[in-house]
Amino acid sequence: MSAVLSTIVIVVIHTPLWVWGLYAVLLFVGLQRTRDGTVPLLRMLILPLVVTVLAIFSFIAAGPSVLPAALPGLLIGGAVGWQLEPQGASRRLPDGKLWLRGEWWTFAQIVLVLTTRYATNVVAAMVPALAADLGWRLGALFVSSALSAVFIGRTLVRLRIYSAAAASKAV
Repeated sequence: MSAVLSTIVIVVIHTPLWVWGLYAVLLFVGLQRTRDGTVPLLRMLILPLVVTVLAIFSFIAAGPSVLPAALPGLLIGGAVGWQLEPQGASRRLPDGKLWLRGEWWTFAQIVLVLTTRYATNVVAAMVPALAADLGWRLGALFVSSALSAVFIGRTLVRLRIYSAAAASKAV
């Protein structure tokens, strides 16, 4: 067995089972988004909330010295997410649910976020000196923040559409 393959096996074996369970659930949710569907507002918010909580844990774990990298990541990622949500991709239905057009971007986002977080944590565990490097930590937090904020930006567009439809009914 080559050294690279051996290292990969060791990393996979030492990954806690709950991580694989969480990843499986998130990938399942991402695959569900590839088809048109009608969901209650709360269900639409679950994935962005999970990603937001993971981002908050990243901020806390990173410490205050690298938090200045989070703000630009959040702003850039949020703006990108806002732009990525296509016109007509969601609408509020008369029963208060939300219709969402199926798309692959959510699945791709999940894969990017999970892969980035996993790789960052593996590298930090395997190379403690790199994990202590301020440049590495700033870059990792910036990327993590930006990827997470893409979900937030797309969700804000959906919430705006949802709220606008409710406001127009009230008038």
